[in-house]
Amino acid sequence: MDAPPPGGEWLHEIKFDGYRAITAIGAGETRIYTRNGLDWTGKFAPLVPALEQLDCENALLDGEIAVADKQGHTDFGALQDALSTGRGGFAYYLFDLLELDGQDLRKRPLTERKERLQRLLKPVIGKGPLAYSEHVKGSGGDVFGRACELKLEGIISKRADAPYRSGRNANWLKSKCGMEQEFVIIGWRPSGKAGRAFSSLLLAVREEGKLRYAGRVGSGYSGARLEHLEAQFRKLARADTPAEGVPPSIARQAKFVEPKLVAEIEFRGWTREGLVRQGAFKGLREDKPASAVVREKPMPKQKAAKRSKPSRKSSGAKSSARGKDEDIIEGVRVTHPDKILFADQGITKRDLIAHYIAVADRMLPHIADRPISLVRCPDGEGGECFFQKHASKGFPDEFRAVPIRESAGKRDYLYIEDLQGLIAAVQMGALELHLWGAHVDAVEEPDRMVFDFDPDEGVAFAKVKDAAKEMRARLKKLGLQSFAMATGGKGIHVVVPLARGHTWDQHRDFAEAMARLMAEEEPERFIATMSKAKRKGKIFVDYLRNTRGATAIAPYSSRARKGAPFAVPLSWQALEKLESAHPYAVGEKPKGDPWKDYAKVKQRLPKFR
Repeated sequence: MDAPPPGGEWLHEIKFDGYRAITAIGAGETRIYTRNGLDWTGKFAPLVPALEQLDCENALLDGEIAVADKQGHTDFGALQDALSTGRGGFAYYLFDLLELDGQDLRKRPLTERKERLQRLLKPVIGKGPLAYSEHVKGSGGDVFGRACELKLEGIISKRADAPYRSGRNANWLKSKCGMEQEFVIIGWRPSGKAGRAFSSLLLAVREEGKLRYAGRVGSGYSGARLEHLEAQFRKLARADTPAEGVPPSIARQAKFVEPKLVAEIEFRGWTREGLVRQGAFKGLREDKPASAVVREKPMPKQKAAKRSKPSRKSSGAKSSARGKDEDIIEGVRVTHPDKILFADQGITKRDLIAHYIAVADRMLPHIADRPISLVRCPDGEGGECFFQKHASKGFPDEFRAVPIRESAGKRDYLYIEDLQGLIAAVQMGALELHLWGAHVDAVEEPDRMVFDFDPDEGVAFAKVKDAAKEMRARLKKLGLQSFAMATGGKGIHVVVPLARGHTWDQHRDFAEAMARLMAEEEPERFIATMSKAKRKGKIFVDYLRNTRGATAIAPYSSRARKGAPFAVPLSWQALEKLESAHPYAVGEKPKGDPWKDYAKVKQRLPKFR
């Protein structure tokens, strides 16, 4: 459907993210069934006492069982966790009454059935896990727009005068705020990480009667979910793919399973090839057969918002539709927001902006108000890229300029102040942001030192981690606290926050002395010169990023590399477990802020002896 039905003959209810369940009360017992007739009374046993308190001899109720947070948002993943751990916490949102005390109500209008349901539930509402699913009559677009603003699942629109019909029918219409649907799991790709059986799930949907490959999902499962999936895969293993269209490069590394498991997947959209873009696993749909899984076309949130309220100026709007090739995101004009930047992952400008919005509170303290250089790739990763550090005509107003002395005179350098600046960088095709070691208000006083441990090809990553830890120990002996960062490339940065008060020459001299000392004491491991010929089998301790005008990749900046990795700050404990310098990709958000104490560190550059 293109939008929720607008007429007054429709009722609109909130869509809950859980399991549809029919409850039968009578003959001295209460049973809870899935929409396919499975008896799940045991799984939802905590709901039975509340249902048995209803003032009736017998009843047949329809609703959705879910787990909600304090804001009322239901989460299918949380429901799966509650079921697997047995800790409960279920809520049963009841929206229809089919039978009551021997009277069949299924031919009565929905409005009448809901009135009787509300009366039945009134004594228990607010006193337990049972809830009445409220509705709004008419104004479907407004209801849907408001549901999306509140970050709810979406709405279900129902004909007010319709009798009850089981299964899919034209009297019940679903409008989702985001992209989410069921997929069939057809296989998995092994993981190289210890304790993790697989790196991604292979998905498929049924189109024109055939099961077709629909992409991979590499996030959303860990712990108990991972173990549960692994056990299921062992039981369903098969030699070949059950679906059409699996690329040979994927098939070669895949393990396939019988197409019987149904997964609920949240994702950011479809690529031109019909593959899931930036998906996350939410849980298994054990209440739905794989044969029923087809590709759905949910209502996009922005399109519904555009229809549900009058247009307004974009200055105060977080995001508002502006036509096919333009959007306003957080107040910034973005052209061609759905342009692909990372082809293999189907990641668009909009997706990269979403990444920066998600990490802005952690990233901005490190990049704001510092001169920056952009790696601009107008055609995305894989195309031609170039550095830009000077301000020029045509740049968005969200960029700022600071005059900095060069040998030929002063030139305006770029810098940003806020989230809008990050979004503007994406608008200009920037796939990487590199920062100075000084702020714009004191460009001649460095306050950030970086040691880049850059390994030669073939050097084990474990040796790079050891090198970073060794530098940390050396700095600690001099009274300096340091922080680790995976660069999103090959190496590790060791970053040292410093108070102002020394010159660029002193800054560089200290860094060079530290690097050369490591190379002199362990020449078989380290080198402090850029020579590729001499670097074979060694790690280059790059201190040159500490010269005036040099830059280093910013924390959380994406990299113009395959896989869409980004630079990520680490705790020293997390570094121990790290298996590569690119542990995260755009669309994933690391938990916590391992650099939360960075700004609290007050230390001066010591005299090097």
